[in-house]
Amino acid sequence: MRRMVMTPVKLGNARFTVYRPGCIRMEYAEEGRFSPYAPLIAGRRLPRPSRAVVERTKDRLVIGTERFTLEYRNDGREFSRNNLRIVHRNAFGKKIVWTPGKADSGNLGTVTRSLDNWKQQPDPCPVQGILSTDGGHLLENPGGVYWNSRYRWPENLARWVKFDGFFFAYGADYVSALTDLVHVLGRIPLVPIWALGFWYSRWYPYRSRDLLRLVERYRKEGIPIDVMMIDTDWRGGWAGYDWCRKYFPDPRRTLGDLHRLGVRVGLNDHPGYDAYEPLPERDSHRPAITKRLGHLPHEGKLVCDWSRPDAVRTWEEVLLGPFHDQGVDFWWIDGWTKSQFGGNDAQLWLNQRYFELREKKTGKRGIILSRWGGPGSHRYPVQFSGDTYSTWETLRNQVDFTADSCGLGAVYWSHDIGGFHDRKIDEEIFIRWAQFGAFSPIFRTHSAFGIREPWKFSRKALRIFRHYTRLRYALLPYLYSLAWVTHRKGLPLVRPMYLESGGEDPRTYRARQQYMLGPFLMVVPAVGPAPKNGGCYVRRAYFPRGEWYELEGDRIISGPSFRMVRLPLQRIGIYVKEGAILPCATVGKNTEFDPSVIELNCYPGQESSDFELYEDDGESRDYLRGVYRRTRLRMVANGNSITIGIGPPRGKWKLPGDRLWKVRIRIVGNQKVDAAEYRSGTARWQRTSWLETGDSLAAEVTGGGRFAMVSVPGSADGLSVRVHLMKS
Repeated sequence: MRRMVMTPVKLGNARFTVYRPGCIRMEYAEEGRFSPYAPLIAGRRLPRPSRAVVERTKDRLVIGTERFTLEYRNDGREFSRNNLRIVHRNAFGKKIVWTPGKADSGNLGTVTRSLDNWKQQPDPCPVQGILSTDGGHLLENPGGVYWNSRYRWPENLARWVKFDGFFFAYGADYVSALTDLVHVLGRIPLVPIWALGFWYSRWYPYRSRDLLRLVERYRKEGIPIDVMMIDTDWRGGWAGYDWCRKYFPDPRRTLGDLHRLGVRVGLNDHPGYDAYEPLPERDSHRPAITKRLGHLPHEGKLVCDWSRPDAVRTWEEVLLGPFHDQGVDFWWIDGWTKSQFGGNDAQLWLNQRYFELREKKTGKRGIILSRWGGPGSHRYPVQFSGDTYSTWETLRNQVDFTADSCGLGAVYWSHDIGGFHDRKIDEEIFIRWAQFGAFSPIFRTHSAFGIREPWKFSRKALRIFRHYTRLRYALLPYLYSLAWVTHRKGLPLVRPMYLESGGEDPRTYRARQQYMLGPFLMVVPAVGPAPKNGGCYVRRAYFPRGEWYELEGDRIISGPSFRMVRLPLQRIGIYVKEGAILPCATVGKNTEFDPSVIELNCYPGQESSDFELYEDDGESRDYLRGVYRRTRLRMVANGNSITIGIGPPRGKWKLPGDRLWKVRIRIVGNQKVDAAEYRSGTARWQRTSWLETGDSLAAEVTGGGRFAMVSVPGSADGLSVRVHLMKS
């Protein structure tokens, strides 16, 4: 008899828990000794279980939801194809059966710890993402490590928990799959807004004055900058926690000077490179640590055993924490340590500790820069892809890697723009890499003693770098709103082409080395050199159904179709989807833009469209308590009139002052504006003036077509702007 019951449901040594219609947890434990705790990959707690339709007999169990049917026969043995099966549908609507051990033949991308030294070889330590054309995927809990909520520390329970995994069933609904993933394994935090700005990094023995001069030079060149990463030479070597007084005679003053310039600071750390790394004999902190811990047992060296609570707390309180007190904003965890707790990837645990330490010491949002530590690492952004070579192959790989990694929530990748290993690189590859970086989740140049400052190449390189960096900053309201969606729903900023349309358009699976930046911008980077005869770089790109506006041109391309696109050196392919509403801000010296003026760049389409503008203070954790501002934006085209609706703001966060909305509406062909009007709330429409302009995106783009611009003051009741068009 079938009936709706609350899960979990047990049968013999098996336990099944439904968390969402598309997600079920399957456990098998000796003597039925199931873990009462959440697996470490899920953080400290799991969500509440859900109800499901269950049919059971003495030795048989059937569990069903709208997405799958699970059948289990209790034969007294661990899960196998002989006793467990799940029936669901693949991305093309066909019924498919999953059994333990079955390969995921349609998997859409693996995630790996890093791309260190990548040279087209297979990825090291790959983990398949949950997205697959098979329409389902099993994600296992590696290592059998759980968060013991009683002792507030990880514990290995593999001695009796023999299987623990989450099966995701979604068909072609990849969006719901990612939402289910973060629902079960924990949300992706909202990064500080400054993390979306430009980061400077270089392995080089800089002195205090060098860093200040670098920031001033970027500002002089009109290039905004938000983050300064200081590599390992801040301590004069590879390890230890004493400032190198030769380079930094007064660290607190240096950090204060950088903060006054509006720049955050991250410090490089090697917490245990390769295995265990001893604290140097010269380190001044040795007496304090020895007093608290004594010599740890590994080879008689003073090291941090990251599985011991007393050792970790000592490391954080004596070594790491005081740097936050001095003014260091966050840590770059450049290395890993020995596998912890009997098998779990130590990087996940390290990332969690450093991330939460910043939260504790600063009271602000956590953030780190670190290699990926396996499933669960999405809760501790930012991911660092490691020491790469400066090759076109690496660049090509990074484009797809960045998009496909969303299948495990790894959405905030920071690549070494320009590559790490090669000191002097060709100007063309630097420009192309920088163009991609400007439309990546995190934009950070880096190298080992190499040249990555744009003014050291040519005036042309400087001009192109400046332009796309400023364009990124103009788009900050759009990008930050996408970061909010990432937090709420698990959707990445950089989205593979198949993510939202793979079910209805199979051609998107073949659209590689291009991606969507949010719902409205399609990015087609140049990933190879121009012909040696001096011609223009040309590549193939796929345009899905609808009209696509060139962002920096006046062409409109109709899809669905594959097209050859020309990308001269000064241009990356950026195409705006019809229906787009792109909120922008005036570019300043960093991400602290003026919120009193928001510009909406609108590209009309055949159907109505929506976007939600998200705003808050940019760095505190108050957003978790509803202290933010959300404004619904809507565009409707009706005949020759286009209406932009700006809803009343919702949330507890208040603007510091009044707001002016600048609404730019793209006009095409021989269209011209006949009239413009606006209204506040539900009041009567009023005629207003308009201006026709060729500028867009806060005046950072010229030559991107014609726009009708209407400026109106904000209203607590919301407002609407309507433009009537006619043919000239």
